[in-house]
Amino acid sequence: MLIFFIVFLPSSLYASCPRYSWDETVTLKKINDGDTVTLENGRLVRFIGINTPEINHRNPSRSEPNALEAKALLERYLRPGDKLHLVFDKTKQDKYGRKLAYVYSKTGRNLALLQLKSGLAKHWVIGKNDKLWRCFQDAERKARLRKKGVWSGFKPLRATRLEKSDKGYAYISGRITDINKNKKGMILRIDKRLIVSISSAKLKIFKKNGIKLLLHEKVLLSGKLIFSRGEPKLTIYHPAQMLP
Repeated sequence: MLIFFIVFLPSSLYASCPRYSWDETVTLKKINDGDTVTLENGRLVRFIGINTPEINHRNPSRSEPNALEAKALLERYLRPGDKLHLVFDKTKQDKYGRKLAYVYSKTGRNLALLQLKSGLAKHWVIGKNDKLWRCFQDAERKARLRKKGVWSGFKPLRATRLEKSDKGYAYISGRITDINKNKKGMILRIDKRLIVSISSAKLKIFKKNGIKLLLHEKVLLSGKLIFSRGEPKLTIYHPAQMLP
């Protein structure tokens, strides 16, 4: 029988994010929403590591809950014409042509971290841009436990009660009841129902971060839930999808 451990290091180790030298300093033109700004040269910059609720720009009153609050939070710290400092990760541009960066105010405040601490954003790792994932995840966890902002009515789905109507991006809780590892990667069963796949390439990220998996451990997962042949399935691309 294979036994793996889930080990999350104490959150105090990630209370503040590592500091990096600025890769670029730019000028702000306007704030689009809680995670996107427009620069003086017209380029859009999308904050790495977070996703804030969507604003309905045609009818702001129909925006997603907390969307306007997330934008307003940035407006408290930024003004058009302000200098912004950018730090890049492995991928510097998305498929829409937007710059991808960790964005800092002129005083050095990490704006994505600010949104997470305020409970106005959720932490997402997209692709290989994970330089600050540990401290971002810790900030999100604290906001979630305090039920701040987007987490005010948070209730994860239970793996034992998943239905086809739950398809889409979801947060799911349960226990690891089975672990199978092969050349392609690892398959977990959560509460003998949810099938969770982790490829061998992604398992290397777990190993690099010192994260192991334990049979019967309780987990909180995030990701895109699908149903295939009547069974609920979820793919893990990064340890950030396993919430502490």
